[in-house]
Amino acid sequence: MKLEEKTIQLSDIVPQIYRADYFPFRPNERIGPRKSFVHSYVYIYEGKGSITIGTTVYSCTREDLIYIPPGLPHSFHADNQHPMVHASIYFDWINTRPRVGDMSLFHFGDQLCDPSECSPNVVFQDLPTIPTKVHAPKQMRWMELYLHVIENIEQIQEDAKLFRRAAFEQFVSELANLWRNPTLKSDRRMQAIMKQMKEFPQHNISIEKWASQLGISTSYLHKLFIQEIGMSPHSYAIKCKLERAKKILRETNLSITDITEDLGFGSIHYFSRLFTQNFGESPSVYRKRLREGY
Repeated sequence: MKLEEKTIQLSDIVPQIYRADYFPFRPNERIGPRKSFVHSYVYIYEGKGSITIGTTVYSCTREDLIYIPPGLPHSFHADNQHPMVHASIYFDWINTRPRVGDMSLFHFGDQLCDPSECSPNVVFQDLPTIPTKVHAPKQMRWMELYLHVIENIEQIQEDAKLFRRAAFEQFVSELANLWRNPTLKSDRRMQAIMKQMKEFPQHNISIEKWASQLGISTSYLHKLFIQEIGMSPHSYAIKCKLERAKKILRETNLSITDITEDLGFGSIHYFSRLFTQNFGESPSVYRKRLREGY
């Protein structure tokens, strides 16, 4: 099946996001074959299994990111002991036609589908061919942007849609560095600091202490950290605190005052302002929205 092809620059993208969700597989579950009429990224959030794209089988484990172009048959097979959890985004690189983000995005079975129903393939003039599979640790800034799109897909306000598109554009922009440098390695020292920040956001990690332990200056550590994920240690620490705040708001009845104090934000006003800037709604509105209907 021959699809239309468009050649564009990376700066030409105007992403249209139709659907984004988490999908937990059952042990040994198989899905497909199917084709998507649009482009898709599938992120292995947890677990492992395999994805067959065309005639090629890709073994997939936690934190692998898979790109599937439109019209290409693919199927999924979850591991029996540690089944996959997918975090997927279905999108177009450029605005081609209006679509609904429901199951009409897919064609199931082995039968041929009409190529005119599919979005065009995209070739980037200024980039290598989009890799089918890359390893993408969750703590990388661009993967946090990717997951942010999924976690906020249900917000229907126009400014929320704009924010999602901007987050996806930045995800692609930073991912492009990996396309250009596929052998680029992560700095294990910075990964260790990020792990501490993510697991213990209530602790104020001392960058001076880390720099001393690593035998480097704080300014050099700051530079290495930005090279690793594109943000400063302070910005990443705040991001981890806010993500933990979302979890607490979703899963507990702890007051916003207590959350502010437990995570070391200093004041409710400061916490609420940062939360609103990052997620497009206040902590109280976020909690209320998630609990509507229960």
